[in-house]
Amino acid sequence: MPYVRVKPDDLAAVTAAVDLLNTARSVDDPDAFDDVAELSARWLEFGWDLQPHERYLYLPDGAETPVGVLDVQLPTRDNRHLVWAEITVHPDHRRRGHGTAMVEETVRRARESGRTTIWLGTAEDDEPARAFLEQRGFHYASHDARRRQRLADVDSAELDRLLQQARLAAADYELERYVPPVPEAILADLVDVTAAINDAPMGELTYEDEVFDLPRLRDIEAARDGRGDRVYRIAARHRATGRLGGHTLMVVNPLRPGRASQGDTAVHRDHRGHRLGLLLKIEMMRWLAEAEPEVEVVETWNNADNSYMINVNESIGYRLSRVFAMYERNLA
Repeated sequence: MPYVRVKPDDLAAVTAAVDLLNTARSVDDPDAFDDVAELSARWLEFGWDLQPHERYLYLPDGAETPVGVLDVQLPTRDNRHLVWAEITVHPDHRRRGHGTAMVEETVRRARESGRTTIWLGTAEDDEPARAFLEQRGFHYASHDARRRQRLADVDSAELDRLLQQARLAAADYELERYVPPVPEAILADLVDVTAAINDAPMGELTYEDEVFDLPRLRDIEAARDGRGDRVYRIAARHRATGRLGGHTLMVVNPLRPGRASQGDTAVHRDHRGHRLGLLLKIEMMRWLAEAEPEVEVVETWNNADNSYMINVNESIGYRLSRVFAMYERNLA
């Protein structure tokens, strides 16, 4: 078979996949951060919520070295109609039918597993890649924007001004900081506010709300621990009712020094209009500066139509890096 499953404990296979991906990204997305083999292995073992994606090296016709990498995610907690895939062909082996072969393998996997929807993404400004997908039955369905905040460039005076405004608007809330292990009672409180991320726009993708419950939040925490992440979370609790109205979290991994990843920031619909998103993000910046002073760059992703969160991010120093298109093919 031309597809060899990459197991997290197979360092040679993990490294071969990461080297190919980094080579391809240096051509396709030069602003992307390189993958790290050890961290990639942890993602293959633990995933985001203990349900990791599958990764395959593509070695056609008995080739001795891989010419492509195929990543396949088949959700099981929700969206069980979906296959979310990523296809990467080494730059030296393109326009020889390898991408088409991997698309066909993705379709085969989808049909075999009874799935009816496939997602594949590419940079929105990559016209050849978009044409490739459209020629194979995919249609444009959504887009996501990658932004980065370089902390040295942030206007601290403007940040202080925005913080004061946000504190006044959110005077009915108090902030709580959590680091793992998060107490069970707090995780239970976080279920509804975590699920508020489902209100974010998804374009025209065929998609159902993600299911968030206490077992899944436990698994997300366990996966972060397995990956070696250091996680910082701030939540806003309504003083009168005691309910959590919003939260934000930041993730730092020692295998990626100097960088942090902004996780979900979500405000429950019953608590919007109090500038909680802005307050939570600025307070997180202050905490991160205390706890992780070596961090220089924070990366965040939003659907490109999520104007509210994008405006918040831009106001505190995030700047656009690139926009990526998501294409969909329906098999039913």
